[in-house]
Amino acid sequence: MRRLFSETPAQPSASIRRAGRNNVPRPARPIVALLAIAGMLPMLSWAQASTATNDNGVGGTSGASAATGSTALATPALAQDSALPTVTVHAQNSGIQQPTERTHSYTIQSTTAGSKIGLSPKETPQSVSVLTREEMDDFQLNDVNTALRHVTGVTVEPYDSYATDFTSRGFHITNLQFDGVGLPLEYTSQYGDIDMALYDRVEVLRGADGLNAETGNPSATVNFIRKRPTYQFQASGDVSYGSWDTKRVDVDISGPLNKAGTVAGRLVAVHQDGSSYTDRLQPSKDIVYGVVDINITPSTLATVGYSYEHNRLKGASWGGLPFLDASGNQLSYNVGASMAPSWAFFNTEEQRAFAEVTQQLGNRWKWKTSVNWNDIYSYAQFFYPYGSLNADGSGINSYTSNYQSSNRQFVLDSSVTGKIDLFGRTHDLVFGANFSRSQFTNPSVEGDTDGIPVGYAELLAGTYPKPSFGDATSHVNYLDVRRSLYASSRWSLTDRAHLLLGVNYTQAASSGSADGTGYNQQSSGSAPYVGLTYDLTNQITAYASFTKIFNPQYQLNIDNQLLGPARGRSAEAGIKGAFFDNRLNTSLAVYRIHQSNIATQAGFNSDTGDYYYSGGNATSEGIEADISGQITRDWNVSAGATILRVTDDSGQSTQLYVPRKSAHLSTSYRLPYFDHKLTVGSSIRWQSATRYVDATLGTARQGSYADVDFMVRYDVNKHFTITGNLYNAFNKKYWASMEYNYGTYGAPLNGSVNLTWKY
Repeated sequence: MRRLFSETPAQPSASIRRAGRNNVPRPARPIVALLAIAGMLPMLSWAQASTATNDNGVGGTSGASAATGSTALATPALAQDSALPTVTVHAQNSGIQQPTERTHSYTIQSTTAGSKIGLSPKETPQSVSVLTREEMDDFQLNDVNTALRHVTGVTVEPYDSYATDFTSRGFHITNLQFDGVGLPLEYTSQYGDIDMALYDRVEVLRGADGLNAETGNPSATVNFIRKRPTYQFQASGDVSYGSWDTKRVDVDISGPLNKAGTVAGRLVAVHQDGSSYTDRLQPSKDIVYGVVDINITPSTLATVGYSYEHNRLKGASWGGLPFLDASGNQLSYNVGASMAPSWAFFNTEEQRAFAEVTQQLGNRWKWKTSVNWNDIYSYAQFFYPYGSLNADGSGINSYTSNYQSSNRQFVLDSSVTGKIDLFGRTHDLVFGANFSRSQFTNPSVEGDTDGIPVGYAELLAGTYPKPSFGDATSHVNYLDVRRSLYASSRWSLTDRAHLLLGVNYTQAASSGSADGTGYNQQSSGSAPYVGLTYDLTNQITAYASFTKIFNPQYQLNIDNQLLGPARGRSAEAGIKGAFFDNRLNTSLAVYRIHQSNIATQAGFNSDTGDYYYSGGNATSEGIEADISGQITRDWNVSAGATILRVTDDSGQSTQLYVPRKSAHLSTSYRLPYFDHKLTVGSSIRWQSATRYVDATLGTARQGSYADVDFMVRYDVNKHFTITGNLYNAFNKKYWASMEYNYGTYGAPLNGSVNLTWKY
């Protein structure tokens, strides 16, 4: 498969295959979603009569599970009904983080990131950032791309209208988790969208996560924490209208499902459609999510959930806009320019089902087992221009493809968490095992008009005719199986010093074929972890941590065989603080990462239409600062800054598309005027210059820039709220990414108005 203008993105062969949609069956229609909706209906008939009385407004169990994915069990308090028995709520773990939708803060009090042990951010010997429900609502961060732009140290690289890479510390982020469980991305890119309506918050652990994740990718682990049921009835609805005729409706209903108050459910549904600033691009999506908590006994909680997300992109581009012409001159376009014809599209369907059982074992131990099943399906028809643009508008040829991929994943994780007393002190222990199976299929077929020259004017007009597609001529199949054992512990050495020790041992087996060439590879490795914290004062803690890296890879070499795992080491040290009764968290960190055998694009095989890779080495060093939380009860802030350097073995800078310096500041303040009903805020994101280097044509450059947003919210009464948002307020024109030899522009000045109703 060919890419535009001689240089190509470093993607594995299967990710650049484009396949015929008639060769792989579409996933089953979301019958489970209909059952989930039906299961929620009884709640509406009697929720007014049955009201739980937990201090947090949620059942003790649900609040915990929504926050951490590491649930402490408790049966919810019952309605104030003399005919019903009284059930007492027991707090089994003081380290439980309640849902951020109730804290109205930009920070958290507890996280299991990095160890599966509930610790405060200050006690975690690694960099942790969080994006809470409050910040997402303030700035209407409705999709994963806009959300992660608000996280310290994360760079969002959308290189097509349908695909995005995320980076941290100079490396691709591939570990995406849901409630602490997940599989690495197929290759490096997130296709389609992840809508944020389903999630209470996003926790980002920067650096290698060798304990919670199967692989120690040293960039970051992004953990999406799902919304969970509440044991008091609540409901909300959002209607918004924005630029380019963008319309969105959100519905969120939660509450008890039986009169005993032992079963609770939640339903979230979203519809969004409209146009775009990009020519001929029309995005739309539908999402439904249902989840039920069942308190089987006072010490046993079962949770089942299902989500379905269908994203549709009409007029989707493949390849974006080229940076350079055949003479090496950097090109410029209108901000909405696109080379995609109107018939092109890219659609994704994601089904995610999960079940959890958490068993309290006495007062100090807990056993949690979770099963996750994902079916991620994509189908598309693309037009792709390749070649080098001459001054007279010639030099470009056409390539079309009918594309389809199916990735079915199964993940089983079971762990025991508890405390022991030894040498007069209390210590934390975690033991667990993980099994995963991922099967990926990707047939493809080219159109019957490939290779025809296309003029520059025709490209920008999007008038290239739709070709005919036959049966798939190329087939790629992958099967990846992983087995992991992990253990972690936190030892209380003194009142001030704590030592975190852990190890993850993984066996990885990969097999499959690419156009008839088979491969089979097995590898194994361990990732030990050591972390130390020392409390300098009650508010300030110094820390240091070290872990080894073992990261199996999917990329193939010139012989169509897997490269084998990347290996390396990651070290970090810093100072953290928690102020204002732990409402404000701060951190300052330095780190150094070295990786070997990283998949690096080595060439293109014209016979198979695939790119092949070789192993390379890289070193990343940097400084990060982060602050999040409440300065006062009315003033929220989330801010961060990074400085980094990424070099190869010869000391030369690499990954030049990653900004070496970046900073962000998001803040909101509830004014004392108008009876504290008016809230104003702003978000500023700045990054230093980046560039793309073509060894043949030359260099394309993106200067430093700042992107500024504003928000204002007025609480009409306790039920209705009006929010206005203005994005890219100064209408800055910039490339959204310089990762490959083509890109797309960031969105120009735009805005939205949102009306929210809550009960």
